[in-house]
Amino acid sequence: MLRRTALLVSSVFATTLGVGSMAMASTNSSSSMGTSPLVITADYGSPGLTENFNPYVSSHLVGANYMYEPLYVVNSLNGQQTPWLATSYKWVSTKKLVFTIRSGVKWSNGKPFTAQDVAFTFNLMKKFPALDTNALWQYLSSVTASGNHVTFMFKTINVPDWYYIATTHIVNEAQFKAVKNPVTFTDTNPVVTGPFVVSTFTPQEYTLKANPLYWQKNKIHIPEIESIALTTNTITDEMISQGKVDSSSQFVPNQQKTFIAHNPKHFFSWQPYASPWTLYMNLTEFPFNNVLFRKAMAYAINKERIVKQGEYGYMIPSNQSLLPPTMQNGFTSSALAKKYNYSYNPKMAAHLLAQMGLKKNSKGQLLGKNGKPLTLTLETPAGWTDIIQDCQFISQDLAKLGITVHVQTPAASTVTSNLQTGQFQMVDEGAGSVQPWFSYHAVLSSSETAPIGTAAPSNYERWKNAATDKLLNEYASTTNKAKQLQAMIGLQKIMLTQLPVVPLDYGVWWDQYTTLHYTGWPTAQDPYAAPSNYAWPDYLLVLTHLKPVN
Repeated sequence: MLRRTALLVSSVFATTLGVGSMAMASTNSSSSMGTSPLVITADYGSPGLTENFNPYVSSHLVGANYMYEPLYVVNSLNGQQTPWLATSYKWVSTKKLVFTIRSGVKWSNGKPFTAQDVAFTFNLMKKFPALDTNALWQYLSSVTASGNHVTFMFKTINVPDWYYIATTHIVNEAQFKAVKNPVTFTDTNPVVTGPFVVSTFTPQEYTLKANPLYWQKNKIHIPEIESIALTTNTITDEMISQGKVDSSSQFVPNQQKTFIAHNPKHFFSWQPYASPWTLYMNLTEFPFNNVLFRKAMAYAINKERIVKQGEYGYMIPSNQSLLPPTMQNGFTSSALAKKYNYSYNPKMAAHLLAQMGLKKNSKGQLLGKNGKPLTLTLETPAGWTDIIQDCQFISQDLAKLGITVHVQTPAASTVTSNLQTGQFQMVDEGAGSVQPWFSYHAVLSSSETAPIGTAAPSNYERWKNAATDKLLNEYASTTNKAKQLQAMIGLQKIMLTQLPVVPLDYGVWWDQYTTLHYTGWPTAQDPYAAPSNYAWPDYLLVLTHLKPVN
């Protein structure tokens, strides 16, 4: 998702935004606030922005994440937990989770925020299942409020769901109770607990002003956020390089030259690694249903070439564990990773193919079981220029082994449909999540797949394995850290020995920022949050860390 989002910036939209339309004037300031608005690019205007801050509508503006708040903020890089609208939580049992709700918080309309608002939020998802995008009610049996506590009762044990519960946007009961259909509700005047509220809106930009009733008001030093609609990459790059944008999260080719070099004293980028882009193979078909072939793919693909030439050096090759570097410590075994090191080795790939009994003809073409040259297809969406280049490299690598690979670039919606229904051979697509268990569950769980022709939620390769499901369930059914680690290492071993998918390279959190007006951005030395404007709920931490340049 991260790379797909970034690449959308490279599309040429119908409407462009002139630099002169930016309102750089300062707003109401105080001794604790800066004099300049924080200018960001986060939303795509094609042809213009649509005012919608309902956090449960997929098309909501990114600004909703700067107004609504969760119970906990969880660092997407390392899982570190920060109490937010809740002050603590306790697993009373594996089926009973209790949050203590913070007192003294007010909604932006002056009314008190209560535990009842929290319970209402989750019960609203039960009433309108389309809002329950993380399928919480598949596991929950009830959510109730009493005093300053909210109790979540589970009908099926799922300890990892704490993350989705803790990071849910909490809405105002009084406002949403009056909404007939919250699934289609376009909220233009949200009642929120967060640091900002809506100020102005046009199809080209909108502004959020500091919430005077915010419960952490002393941590907010930004008088206003100005969010400018993204149009073309050329115009956005120009604004960034001229210092007219404080923060942006997009794919910028050769950003050292096109951005940082313009003002190396104040222009920066920190792009930590995120979930990997992965080679999905249809495990219901030959030759992908043979583990020797999947291992051959892991050895045959030159990942270094992909990251250096296809990705401008922004990425690093992923290892077969699937988990990015930020998740490996404490969740994986370095000894296992060292033992199963699938580095680029065409000779090993050829050896594995020979072990399968596959032979070449006089033209050097590898023959399938039917005696005909092995010809495969590899899909990725049209317009994803860097991914298309990556696929061409993969095609060239496999050609050296005698395998013909045709790279196909249909529309993104077609690729998604083909993945979900299993109508593909190979696809280069993102995989994983911000939490280790969810990464494995999404890609490996039998509950996330479906028969060919039926849409699978996320296990597109159709991996079905009782041992895998057992390990996933063992992790989800305990709060014991040692037992969870044991299950995670077991899942890592399955990835390393069975190769249900082949991770290629780790995506990044796209990030460009300046210190012309504000400092305190997350960095490699202080990775307190994922740096992207899109990172939820990390960006709330960023907003409470930024300070004006005096």
